[in-house]
Amino acid sequence: MNIAYSSMKSYSILLIIILQCKYNLLMHIYHSKKINRISCKTKKKINTKVHDTCLINSIYNINISKIHMSIKVFQLFTYVFLVFHVYSKDVNAQNVTVFPADSFVESIGVNTHWEFASVYVYNYTGLKEKLAQLGIRYLRGQTFQAVYNRSNDLYNSLGIRTNILMGRRKDGPWPQPLDLDQIDFELNEIKTEALIPTVTLEGPNEYDVSHGADLEWIQTINNYNILLYTKVRADEQLKHLPIIGPSLTTLKAYESVGNADPYIDYANIHLYQWTFWPGFNGLDQNGSTSIPWYLNYLARQQSPEGKLVQVTETGYTNYIDYGGLSEEADGKYMPRIFAEFFRQGIYRTYKYELINNGIEGREGLFGLLRNNLTEKPSFKAMQTIITLLNDKGPSFQPEQFNYTLNGSLHDVRQLLFQKRNGDFYLMIWLEISCWDVNHKIDLYPSPQLLTLTLQDTNNISNAILYTFNNTADLNIVNMTINNNQILFNVTEKISIVKFSNVNPYFIPNGVYRIAPKHALHLSLENSNQHPQYATVCDSNYMSNFNQQWTFESLGNFFYNVTNQGTFGQHWKIDSLPNGYYRIQINNEKNQCLSVNMNRTTQILSCSHDSDDQQWKIEWITQN
Repeated sequence: MNIAYSSMKSYSILLIIILQCKYNLLMHIYHSKKINRISCKTKKKINTKVHDTCLINSIYNINISKIHMSIKVFQLFTYVFLVFHVYSKDVNAQNVTVFPADSFVESIGVNTHWEFASVYVYNYTGLKEKLAQLGIRYLRGQTFQAVYNRSNDLYNSLGIRTNILMGRRKDGPWPQPLDLDQIDFELNEIKTEALIPTVTLEGPNEYDVSHGADLEWIQTINNYNILLYTKVRADEQLKHLPIIGPSLTTLKAYESVGNADPYIDYANIHLYQWTFWPGFNGLDQNGSTSIPWYLNYLARQQSPEGKLVQVTETGYTNYIDYGGLSEEADGKYMPRIFAEFFRQGIYRTYKYELINNGIEGREGLFGLLRNNLTEKPSFKAMQTIITLLNDKGPSFQPEQFNYTLNGSLHDVRQLLFQKRNGDFYLMIWLEISCWDVNHKIDLYPSPQLLTLTLQDTNNISNAILYTFNNTADLNIVNMTINNNQILFNVTEKISIVKFSNVNPYFIPNGVYRIAPKHALHLSLENSNQHPQYATVCDSNYMSNFNQQWTFESLGNFFYNVTNQGTFGQHWKIDSLPNGYYRIQINNEKNQCLSVNMNRTTQILSCSHDSDDQQWKIEWITQN
C-alpha cells in the first residue's frame, strides 16, 4: 500500500488507541467511585488500584456525573471515527514498487514426496503432466534415490529444480537422532546423482520435535549447521549452492538454537495459518499468528543480520474436523499466501504439498491436487496466475507506473508487476476472512468498488481484468478506459488487471521451448530425419537441442525461427489474453500451427477459439 495511506492508517490507529485508553481510565474511575466508595482519608491500607484512584480524584476533583458524560462522549466520538475510517472514500496517489512479473513466479515452490509408496510412485506420469500444466519451477524433496531420479527427469523435461532437504538419521524406529557422519554420504550422492537439478540445500527438518532420544539436540543441530556449511563451501562442485537454515517449530526453539548467520544463506520458517486467512494478525488456539511476527521474531533469531527468508512449508489442509477449511476457501487463500509472503519480502515459498498423499486425517489433505489427480481450486488459481505472469528472459529494470485508487481501501492489498514487453499487471485483493472458523462454513464478504485513474504519461492503450469465481474458474473482461479511468470490484479473491502499453508486443531474441496448451508436458521438436517437419514429443528440451527454437525479431510481430540452423521460417506470433500464443506459419493464407490430441501437428486456418492452436513459448536462454 502506498506511503500516504499507510501513514494515515497508522495515525488513525494511534488515535483510536488513545481514545480507548481514555475511555478505559474513565470507566475505571467511574466504577471505583460508584461501587467502592472508599475514603482516602480513613482507609490506611489500600491496594495500588485504589490508591491510584484516590490520587487521581484528589488531583482532578472529578465529578461522577461529568465522568459518566465524558464516557458517553468518548464512546460516540470513537464510534463515529471508526465508521468514518472504515467506510470513507479514500483517494490516494499510488507509489508502489514495480517488480518484474517473473519474480513472482520465481518465488513459488511446492513440497513433494517421490519416495512415498503412494500416488507419488504409482502415478508419476500423471503428476509430471500436472506439474507441466501448473508451471511451477521449484520442488522440495529429501535425499532419497527416488527424489534424485525424479529431480533429474523433471529438470531435463520441464526445467524444474529441487531444494534438497538434508538430515539423515541413525538406524532404528522413528524418530532417531541425526547422524552427522552421513553428511558426507548425502553430499556425495547429490554431486553424483542430482547436482544439475539441485537449486539449494536445506538444513534438517523440525528437529526440535523429532530428535528422539537426543537430549543434546540443540548442540547437535548447531554442529550439523557448521559441518554442512563448511563441507559445501570447501567443495568445488557444491560451493555455488545456497544453504537454507534448518526449520524449527517454536519461538523457544529458535531462541535456544540461536544465531546461525555464519552458516546459512537464507533463514527458514514454517508458517501455517491453519483455519485463518493469510494476513491474520493475532494468536489463536492453534498457535497461528501474523506474518510479521514470524519474520521479526522467529526468522531474526536464526538470522539477526536480516538475511532473506524462505518458507519451506506453508498451506492449508482440507480436513475440516481438525485445523482445516474447505477447498473453496483454500482456493482463495493459497494464491493470497504466495502474494502476501512475496509482498512482505519472503524470497521463496513452498506450498505443502503437491497432492493429497493418501494418509488418513489432516496430514493427507494438504494437496493442490486430490489423490485421483483432479484439480482443487487452489491448483486452478495458481496455474492461471503463473501462466499470466510467466515471463522468463534476460534481466531488465521495470519502469514506473503512476495511478491513483479512489474508493474504500480498507483491507486492500496490491502488488504491481511489469513484463519485458512493457505490459503492467496489478494484482489486487482484500486481505480478509472468507472462512468462518467457528461454524466451519464459507463466508462471502461484500466486494469494494474502486476507481483506478491512470496518469497521462503511462501510454496505456487497453486494460483487461482477470477474476476468479468461487471455484477458481477464470473470467476475462476487456475494460473500457474512460477519461483515463476504469471501475472494478476488489474481492477476497485475487484479481489481476493487465495494462497494455501502446508499444507493440515483442518476444526478446533468444532460445525458446514451444509447448501445446493442452499438453504442456510435450514440446515441439524438429526431426533430424525430416528437418522440414516439426512434431510434438515428450519434453526433454534441456538436453534435446531439437526442442530448442531460436527466435529473431523481424519487427511487426514477425520472427525468424530456426532449430539447430535448420527449419528456418518466418512466423508471426500473436499474444493471447490468457498468456498463450498463436503461431501463424503462413500469414498470407491466415494459417496457424495446430496440434491435435494424437500429437500430430498440422497447418490449419487460424481460429480464435481453438486450444489446438494455442502454444506456450518459454524462454530457455539467450542466443
